[in-house]
Order: sequence, then structure tokens, then C-alpha cells
Amino acid sequence: MKKISRRDFLKIAGASFAGLLAPEQLFSLGKADADRPNIVILLLDAFSAKHLSLYGYPRQTTPHIDTFAGYSTVYHNHYSGGNFTTTGTASLLTGMLPWKHRAINYGGLVKPELAGINPYTLLGDEYFRLAFSQNPWPDRLMGQYYWDVDRFLPPSAYSLAEDTQLIEMFKKDRALASIAVEDFLLPAQDSASAGSLLLGYINKSRTLNETSKKQTLAYINNGVPEIMDPGYLIPYLNENIYDGVLSELKDLASRKQPYFAYFHLYSPHYPYRPHNRYRSLFRDDGYAPVSKPDHPKASGLTEQFLAGQRNLYDRQIVQVDDEFGKLISELDRDGILQNCYLILTSDHGELFERGFVGHGFQLMYEPVLQVPLIIHAPNQTKRRDVFSPTSNTDILPTILSIAGREQPAELDGRILPELGGTADEDRPVFSMVAVDNPAFGEIKKAVVSMRKRNYKLIAYLGYDEIPDDFELYDLDTDPHELQNLASKATGVLSAMKEELFACLNNADL
Repeated sequence: MKKISRRDFLKIAGASFAGLLAPEQLFSLGKADADRPNIVILLLDAFSAKHLSLYGYPRQTTPHIDTFAGYSTVYHNHYSGGNFTTTGTASLLTGMLPWKHRAINYGGLVKPELAGINPYTLLGDEYFRLAFSQNPWPDRLMGQYYWDVDRFLPPSAYSLAEDTQLIEMFKKDRALASIAVEDFLLPAQDSASAGSLLLGYINKSRTLNETSKKQTLAYINNGVPEIMDPGYLIPYLNENIYDGVLSELKDLASRKQPYFAYFHLYSPHYPYRPHNRYRSLFRDDGYAPVSKPDHPKASGLTEQFLAGQRNLYDRQIVQVDDEFGKLISELDRDGILQNCYLILTSDHGELFERGFVGHGFQLMYEPVLQVPLIIHAPNQTKRRDVFSPTSNTDILPTILSIAGREQPAELDGRILPELGGTADEDRPVFSMVAVDNPAFGEIKKAVVSMRKRNYKLIAYLGYDEIPDDFELYDLDTDPHELQNLASKATGVLSAMKEELFACLNNADL
């Protein structure tokens, strides 16, 4: 007898459950009133807008997302507050710029006095609130308001790893326990840095042994499983993760309470490991992006290596798009989308240029900052497009507006256009990387990006090894950021610098 897979079981169970109910009954499950609609954020880690066919990428990477966009609102110039997970995610969850929330270091936390500014606390217990991040850093951020989350899944949920996380024993102090256990006592990613070398080695060996059989089976069926980097040893298969998201959303829809759910999914984050059936995509398609000079802080990777990594990344985007398409089909069939704001976005993008692969460090170019934002409103049937610049700090104020909640004075973000806000072409949009700066000290060493209309300023603060303190680009005429206008458009440079430093000076008061 053929063995039934987990996905088949979910489909059979879902169909059986749906068959017991008339369509109007299924739609009524978890139906919120007009003042308290259901809200879901699906965030795909390291998902660059510049690599999505939806936004004009020459490779057909996102056909299912393209279809979803056909009955959603698409934001074309949407930026993350940072170029890596901690800062980008904190900006989204707090609605504040990095120099205010101060989660600016790798694995850092939001300033304690501002930790209450988040969707879980501000939406309140009228909503059933779910949190799930495969990436431990956003899990840590959300641990700062653990008691305002009704269902808090660990990063290992729906993975091939056993759910034996030590931090689950310290629910009252989840964020601090995450730092103590994962970064110091038992860091699976680097036993040499463990508080106890013996415990670090034992933990790493135990984790590998527990998952080896599952990984072997997964490899036979699908290829190399994705695994979280830098070595968090949580191997997973994307189909299992998306099945998990589906089952959680079906459970939420069965409740009589409106819900808010945040899903932070790891793929297509590095290391890029697309399943076997995707590994021949784009191999000989002739695509050759514009060559760009190496950045002073890059490691000088060759164009050939960049091309190979780019191919793997694009293939994994196609894989993720397929899973997203299956998820949306199931949600649409069950009527869940009819009463739900579904927000698809990312925490940052990815770079394959200037001698560099990945994200973070001091590189602040468009592919690592510009992220997708596609929002489907309840019963929306037509596509709307927004081209004015927006920031991921706008997500929280928009959620609060949708739910009829007050806007805290601390917010830097604005309500998004087409969802209650107005477009502002003159608005400056900021992003920052400050991993070399003390978390709560004056901003002296950082790279800040400022987008205003067609111009983009990159300011290198405190980096003597970078020859140019400022880069200025006209993105309308130079979308690849190749012509630095800092020495030519001096009037524009001066005005943008003045506005940027005024913001930073106020932040340091």
C-alpha cells in the first residue's frame, strides 16, 4: 500500500472537514467583524524584490506570486529598515527606524522601554495572536513580548529536528534565555565559542544524530534539505513548513475570535539548496546582469562564483513560489482569504554583485534593501499598484489602522497608501546597518541609506577604509547604481545630508 505523505493527509483532512460544512459555514469560521479583520504576515527571509519577475526581473521566478498580485495591492518601491534580519525585522515589528528601536547588532534586542510597541501588545487580547519564526533572531525579538503571544511556535516547528529547545523551559525570559543558551551556553553553530566546550560539542553532536535519519530520507526524496545558517542545525523541507503554515491558518480560521499571525519563513535565505527538480533551471538561459566594480568591504568574489550563487538563489525562489502558490490555492478554496488581510513581504534582500554574495556587512545597494510588499485585502478582486516610496516601518501603523487601534506617538512609519494612508513623493525613506556601533550608544559607525524621490544617498559614517564618505545615485537614470553623483550634484547632496544628519542628531539626544 502506498504510504500517505503528510501533505496528502492534510489535503484529505481538509477536504473531509470542508465536506462537513456548507461553503457559507466554512467561511464563517473565525469570521471577524468589520472592525477586527484577520491579519496574516507571511515574511520570506532574504527575498529581494530585484529577483522577482513581478518587479521586472528577466527570469520567470514568481509566476504564482504574479498571479496573487493580480488581486492584491503591489508596492513597487518598498524598503526595509536594514540590510539584515535583526534590524529589518525590528523595524517592521516596531514601526520605528533603527536608530530609535536600537536592534542594530546581530541578534540584538529592541530598547526595553520600547518593547511594548509591537503588533501583539497593541492589538490586545481581542485578537488571537500567533508567532512563528524559523530564524532564531526574530524569535528572540518576539520573545521580548512573549506573554502577549497566544501561540508561540519554536524555530524548529515543522522541521526535521526534534523539538527539544532549552529556551522553551524559560518562557518568562524567552529573549534572554535565547541569548544565554543559543549564543553562549550551547551554540550549535560554533562549539568553540560555547560557554562549555563539552556541552557545546555534545549539543551539536546530539542535534546532528537526531536529524541524520530524517535528512537521509529527505535527501532520497527531494534532494539536500534546507538548513539554517550560520549552522543553527535546524534542517527542514519547504513543503513541510508550508504545510505547517496551512494547518495553523486552518486552525485559526476555526476559531470564533479574530486573529493576527506572523510567519517568518527562512527560505530562500543562504545557503541556497533548491530541490532536485529545480536544479537545472536557468542553467543556459543567457542571462548576464550588469557587471559592477568590487566594493571596498567585499571579499572580491569572482563573477563566475556570483553567477553560480545567483542561479541557486533564483531556483530556490521558484521553489518557494511554488509552495506559496499551493498555500494560496488552499486558503482560497477554504474561503480563508475572503476575510483576511494577507501581507507578503521580506526583512531584507540579497546581493550578488560588487564581489559580494549575501546581505549585511556595509553594503546598502538596492537589491539588499528593496523588498516585495504585496497585500491582499478581504474580498479584493482587482490589482492596485503603488509607486511612491514606502518603508517596512509602515506595516505596524497600517495593521493598527486596519484593526481600529490608536497609533502610538513613537511610530516613525505611516499608514500605507491604498490602505488608509496617502502617497507622499517627497518622503525620505531610511535604512541603516550599524553592527559595528554600540547598540545604545551615539550613532558614530554606521552606513545609512536615504531614498528621496529619484535620488538615493549612501552615507558611510566612521569607516576610514572606504574612500568615499558619500555615494549619490539617480535611480531613474541609473537603476544599477553605477554613477556616483556626489561630486557633481552638490546641491542635492548637501540638502540630503542636512536632512539625514538632522534625523540622526535628534536620535542621539
